[in-house]
Amino acid sequence: MKNTPPRPLRPSAPSALESSQFDPRYRLEPPKVDDPGARKRARFVAEQQKQLMVTIPHRPANIGWFQDLVDRGAAEGSGPLVGYFCNMIPVELIFALGGRPVRIDCGNPALVAAGEEALSGEICPLAKSSFALAMDPEGLPNRCDALVMPASCDAKRKLGEVLADYRPVFTFNLPPEQDAGRYGAAAAAEVERLGDWLAGTLGRKLTTGALVEAIELTRRRAALVRELQAARAAEPAALSVRDFFLVVQASFTGVALEKWLAEAGKVLAGVRAFKSARKRLRPRLVLTGAPIVWPNFKPLNLIEECGADVIADTVCTGAQSCFDPVVYDEKGRAALMRALAARYVFASPCPCFVSQGTRISRVLDLVGEFKADGVLNYGLRLCQLFDMEAYRLSRVLKARKVPFANLRTDYSLEDTEQLRVRLEAFLETLDGG
Repeated sequence: MKNTPPRPLRPSAPSALESSQFDPRYRLEPPKVDDPGARKRARFVAEQQKQLMVTIPHRPANIGWFQDLVDRGAAEGSGPLVGYFCNMIPVELIFALGGRPVRIDCGNPALVAAGEEALSGEICPLAKSSFALAMDPEGLPNRCDALVMPASCDAKRKLGEVLADYRPVFTFNLPPEQDAGRYGAAAAAEVERLGDWLAGTLGRKLTTGALVEAIELTRRRAALVRELQAARAAEPAALSVRDFFLVVQASFTGVALEKWLAEAGKVLAGVRAFKSARKRLRPRLVLTGAPIVWPNFKPLNLIEECGADVIADTVCTGAQSCFDPVVYDEKGRAALMRALAARYVFASPCPCFVSQGTRISRVLDLVGEFKADGVLNYGLRLCQLFDMEAYRLSRVLKARKVPFANLRTDYSLEDTEQLRVRLEAFLETLDGG
């Protein structure tokens, strides 16, 4: 038998403060691609989308403030940047530690090919374009002091280990079911573990007082987004859904929430003051499905160009991202961790859980509350979770006589006209059309 040296043993598991969750034996030198051409193409795509939105009939006077934040990716300010994916990361922990949470999901189709050079295979365009940002030395992930990934899909679960070659990464584990009785304690413990890891990584102390203050700020954001959605639903002409998504996504840039609340409050006042010259007869839709990230507003462009209004959504980069406030009845640390788990895990309509009951119920509630004429599901190619959920969602809605259409696409613009034809045909079947 040939004598071969034994493989090195994996070190015993250290605490969250001492190390990441990933095996240090297989750490790689991360690929870096300094490609001015890719940056130029990405800027061109963003400029194209901005030009499309110039034609929106009525826009807030301060929409440029939100656009500037989204363009830059991260607002100016003090405190460490903490990048995160998805709508299931308790950003209150980051705010409480004096950090600035920034979402690093990428919606730029020009970067998909760049990411594909390293992440080949059947992987969703969001993961590929987001990794392209990490490979760029000037990309937003490389400006962050830490990254937090939810284990909400296979791509994000494994992307965390890939990104750990660039920056300290924490993968936020989720239970398989939204059963708070069975998994509530474990979910709260995971929130606590994330808080400890962030405090250790950033070299700061997490206090309950600072956490309560952060929760109150995000509760104010949730209340404002709810009010803005209700005002839009009453008068959709007052604010385009594209501008609404822009306003919401600007709050993901690490901007001081007090500043964002002040500017978004001006938008709300403008929507409430708007008076339409005539009755709005366009079909009213509830939008559900995969993330829609700037500048990939293709589905939003198509909906409005085809003559319909999105009056509510369950999209994790739209109203849904801020819809549910953190609810707490005690100010002790353990109680706050349970409250964060309840909001980010057990109230989430994300399709990563065993049952999709939460999402279906939310869609039905929105249809009834805002008197929608139909439901449109945005399916992102290679996102199997939303593809699988479309099966049950479509049949539940059909049984309740709610019209449904599934708009399945990717980041490219090549299928735009084909999608337009399908969407126009669907809208012609609606009572509001």
